[in-house]
Amino acid sequence: MRKVLGEILVLGLTARSVWSAAAGDGATPLFSWPPSHRGLDWLQILPLLTALPAAAILLVGLVRGHLMPAAATAGIVVLPVLTYALGALLIIEDSKTVTFCGSCHVMTPIVASLSGEGDSLAAVQYRRGLVSHEEACFVCHSGYGIWGTIDAKMAGVRHMLRTVANDYAFPIELVGPFDIGSCLNCHARAATFRAVVAHQDPDTQQALIKHELSCTGVCHSAGHPEDALKGPAS
Repeated sequence: MRKVLGEILVLGLTARSVWSAAAGDGATPLFSWPPSHRGLDWLQILPLLTALPAAAILLVGLVRGHLMPAAATAGIVVLPVLTYALGALLIIEDSKTVTFCGSCHVMTPIVASLSGEGDSLAAVQYRRGLVSHEEACFVCHSGYGIWGTIDAKMAGVRHMLRTVANDYAFPIELVGPFDIGSCLNCHARAATFRAVVAHQDPDTQQALIKHELSCTGVCHSAGHPEDALKGPAS
């Protein structure tokens, strides 16, 4: 039985690879699946489930010229507020993705550098799969814990407003010290990290925890290449 399942798996992967080659991909990757539409996930569906009833109630009210108090409260207050809250949650979740960050022309070179051949710390982490390919920017810039997430979102809103207002300058600079809690949250308990002699020094550990010492620019390369921080080519 195990042998049969193994053969089925091999045949399935082979068929997918053949499909990919036939599609004109050139050199196919190790795992090659046909592209498929992901469809709507639950966070995209919920706002629709609350918005449509609200619209239906308002439409009935326009046609009849009046609504019962309960229906009016639901259609004008409760459901719209709930729709707005769910929509805001959807935006917050989508804004964690690398695709969202790369949709801003200011950040396009930085996102492109992640999969490039450079030796920046972000690119190395990204290429080695040490950070989520879907949420790499958020993982490294959100700090640690719930307040780190909130701070990252507030900073993101400010960035968007400054982008819309054309109130920014190059090269891009990080405001304040980088929150290395994002680094230590993953590395501090890793055996490979703890085995490094420099990391075993108590003074170094305290300096890192107190943000008196940074990982990048001291022992490790800069987070992003200088060319990417200069913005898109004019």
